[in-house]
Amino acid sequence: MADMRPQTRAGRPGDRKPGAGRSAARTRREQFRRRANRTESGWKDALRRPASLQGLLIALLFVCAAGALLAWANEQPSAPVGRVMTESRVVRMDFELEDRLATSRARDLARARAPRAYTADMRVLEDLETSLKGLPTALAEADTLEKVSPSIREAFGLTQERLDAIREHVVAGEADQVWARKIERLMGELRSLALVDAQTYQIENQLPNMHVELHVGDEASVRAPRGRVLNVEGEQFVGEIRRVVREAGFTEPSAGLVVDRLTRNVRPTFSLSESLTEQSQLRAAEAVDPEMTRYRAGLVIAQRGRVLYDDAAALLQAEHETWMNSLSSLTLWSGRLGAAGVALIVTMGMGAYVTIFCPRIRRNPMRIMAIVALMGVMLTIAVTAGVMHPGLAPLAATAPVVFFAVIMAIAYDQRTALALASLHALLVGTALGLPLAFYLVALSGLGVAAWRLREIRHRNALIYAGFWAGSAMAIATVVTAPLTLPLGPNVWMQIVTDALWTGAGGVLVGFVTLGILPTVERAFGITTGMTLIELRDPKQPLLRELQQRAPGTYQHSFTVATLAETAADAIGADRLHLFVGALYHDIGKMNKPDYFVENQSGQFNRHSKLSPAMSLLVIVGHVKDGMELAKEYGLPRSLHHYIESHHGTTLVEYFYHAAQQKADETDVGRPQEIEYRYPGPRPHSKEAAILMLCDAVESATRAMSDPTPSRIETLVHELAGRRLMDGQFDECDLTLRELHVIEASLVKTLCSVYHGRVAYPTSQGKDEQKEKKSAEDARKKSEGEPAERTA
Repeated sequence: MADMRPQTRAGRPGDRKPGAGRSAARTRREQFRRRANRTESGWKDALRRPASLQGLLIALLFVCAAGALLAWANEQPSAPVGRVMTESRVVRMDFELEDRLATSRARDLARARAPRAYTADMRVLEDLETSLKGLPTALAEADTLEKVSPSIREAFGLTQERLDAIREHVVAGEADQVWARKIERLMGELRSLALVDAQTYQIENQLPNMHVELHVGDEASVRAPRGRVLNVEGEQFVGEIRRVVREAGFTEPSAGLVVDRLTRNVRPTFSLSESLTEQSQLRAAEAVDPEMTRYRAGLVIAQRGRVLYDDAAALLQAEHETWMNSLSSLTLWSGRLGAAGVALIVTMGMGAYVTIFCPRIRRNPMRIMAIVALMGVMLTIAVTAGVMHPGLAPLAATAPVVFFAVIMAIAYDQRTALALASLHALLVGTALGLPLAFYLVALSGLGVAAWRLREIRHRNALIYAGFWAGSAMAIATVVTAPLTLPLGPNVWMQIVTDALWTGAGGVLVGFVTLGILPTVERAFGITTGMTLIELRDPKQPLLRELQQRAPGTYQHSFTVATLAETAADAIGADRLHLFVGALYHDIGKMNKPDYFVENQSGQFNRHSKLSPAMSLLVIVGHVKDGMELAKEYGLPRSLHHYIESHHGTTLVEYFYHAAQQKADETDVGRPQEIEYRYPGPRPHSKEAAILMLCDAVESATRAMSDPTPSRIETLVHELAGRRLMDGQFDECDLTLRELHVIEASLVKTLCSVYHGRVAYPTSQGKDEQKEKKSAEDARKKSEGEPAERTA
């Protein structure tokens, strides 16, 4: 409440005494000094509070995390492929870059020219070697052709002349050393001569390679010219074999015998090895050095207004990496500290706003932590998505900002959402290096979202808010585009695309928020209009039980809710929240409904057999019982304060006076006033203060026998004044002007309810007695006391 102490006015200048000016100046200086000292000590005391220290620690952690994120983002290359460049980019220092296309071509050519690998068919070679080496031994006993096996005669093309030549190499039934050496030289030649089928030979001669690799068993591979590959079905095959046989030392007629053996029923001695050929090609490609291109400083990489393609983007990234690698540690850390400084300044702005305008957040470290965590997550999503996918920057940068604004508007208020989300947008724009146009687009989206979320009474409100926010950002994107982009044929398509992305982001925010709304309510301890509308339904289990067990209390609560809603609307308070809180403020009376006058149907008063102390426990206990029921039925925490504070710390006057009277009669010490007061707490909000006043006024008005407008106005003003002077409004921000407006609203509403009636003639004495009794019953009713029944 505002200070109501009378303010003195300064006298006229002519009334001042000599020296009064200097004295007044000295007094003002002393007052200023005392005020400064109080301010300084106030700051020191605030810093010593655990909540303040925890808030500072959370803010410091956020500065470190946000600074690191900003520094990382600023060190990443900005190469938005497929987008129109907003500025020209040039090479800042000479560097070399691999020409990947040229390198790829060179390596492809090296692969094509790599020698193909052939593996020997050792079984074929061994069969040839065995048959040739053992031929003299096999023919040692055969002096004529008739004694030679037909298969041998066929395989070797034996004639008598050739038979006699072979027998000359037989010594003691075995082949002599001359024959063995010739066969060994022949087989050596065959191991370095690839005899292949016609298809393999054709493929080999279509390739640009000039050599082949021959692999024979476990021996080392032999690199041979491609001419060493022979087609076993070719016309030149026999002639080439004859040359090889002669080079091995064979002469006629034995040379013809060997040629016939090698050329009759011939099988390929080598086959192509795909795996070894692939390894050969891989080695050849790896041996090729990269083709490097040198770029000079000042070369334009991308021009403003031109679309950035993949090759230019790769060049930008390479240039950025070269530039970053060339920077000294001092330069790098200077940039990183600058990013941390930006995060610090923005965080200080948020902290200043919260400290001045948001006491709910300032006093609760858990709220600060929730806000900082949400902001950190949204900042990480926006920056990471913007860096990894620059083409989606319109969506990645704006949607998290609007989402943060929506959550803040739901959890707190529109002003807090605008302030914090605007500073959050500044962090996002700084991290991604976005122009001023982005900030304007983000402001339009978060502003419209906050404007549309003043109150959420139905689920469509979030969808509409997202749609309007998206529409505002889409329009702002089109309007602000000429500030950063040179207009051209490619620009308009990008502008339309960006507008669609930002609009889709706004709609997406609406749907996502709708899906996680219950989680948001639990995380921030708030209650949205949708939940409140569900809670005011008379079919709610707690309200139905209240109707059945305490119908008078239910009717009283409904009337109080109607009065409170009208009064809240008159001063701009939260009328829906107050209405629902008023419905549940007296649920504690369900446990002992017959002890409260509105539920007493007969003349018997249960308090007549109880001592004042016991009656006090029953009356005051309904507050504690109400809190327990609220927790049991899971009422939102924001409604609990209405239950615990609707009586504040007011005095239960009826039983207090009864206890004093009883103490006087029994010569016992009179009770202290504090013993007969409600435990509190006092109202902490305007809405709770309105409920306290409406609760007292409704009870008192209902007890009046003749509630005329003048009497109602006097009663309302008296009850409001008593609550005010009792200090019940000291802990809320209700002003005297607002209290006056609330009184006028209550008087107007009550007069419409208790409208004028026909007055029947009665004696003057009876009228005075009736008026006196009505005023006394009204006073008792306002204090929650059992009023006396009239006949």
